[in-house]
Amino acid sequence: MIPDPHSLLPLAYRAASRVIRSRHLAEEAGERAVHLLTLATLRGTPPSHPEAWLRVVAHRSACAILRSEWSRTQSLDLDEAPPLPAPVAVPRAISGDCVRERLADTLSPRQKDALDAAIGCNSARAAARCCGMEPRDFRRSLGAITRKARAALADERIEDRFADDVAVQFRLGT
Repeated sequence: MIPDPHSLLPLAYRAASRVIRSRHLAEEAGERAVHLLTLATLRGTPPSHPEAWLRVVAHRSACAILRSEWSRTQSLDLDEAPPLPAPVAVPRAISGDCVRERLADTLSPRQKDALDAAIGCNSARAAARCCGMEPRDFRRSLGAITRKARAALADERIEDRFADDVAVQFRLGT
């Protein structure tokens, strides 16, 4: 077990810098790799050879950064920048926290865990693993939660005044 995964940050940086020549992007790839190592360690499944694992993950993170649009930046001419910011849509009134509060009395503890995992995780498979369910059972539980939420929130109308306003969607500044 590694006492401190962050002590391997220079190793990850060196592995990423072999792919990316930009110092800042290589640091980002190295930090992503150390973050994934920390998550694996906290999950209880640390790699058996952390240094080699970290080199491979840093290399893959560097390749992913190069493939993504994240690494392609262009400077903006300040004369072309709009003087005022574009209008921002108001967030919807119903959010995950609102649903969680309104359904707190009707959900079982297992469904509460499934709802927390669904809100906190990026994928259904990761959320199912997070709350200790099989993916099939997790999807069924989400279906039951959805039915309860629809029934509880059926009388409320969600209005998004910016949803169909073409002027807001395509105008950059006023």
